[in-house]
Amino acid sequence: MSADNGIYIVKFPDGFRVIHAQGIDNIDYFPKGSEDRKQELKNYFKDAKLFINSDNAHKYARQLYYDMLDEAEIVEYGICDLGEYEHWDDKYNE
Repeated sequence: MSADNGIYIVKFPDGFRVIHAQGIDNIDYFPKGSEDRKQELKNYFKDAKLFINSDNAHKYARQLYYDMLDEAEIVEYGICDLGEYEHWDDKYNE
């Protein structure tokens, strides 16, 4: 049985966001810049913790990972840096 989950770090125009999620490949299903893709990004990342720099985002991701291991939870894909994405709110994409 696959957990299909991981801890994901993404750089957005307003900073870095970190989440634990399943099925993260959904964010790349729609074309870049499309309203559908922006909705997927929002669905996954709107409530994520926001960090100004990469070091703090990675530190938080590691802590989240180890906390999950302590709870005997499976994190199939570990910690993944997914790169840069457009923000779901156009005010950040100007």
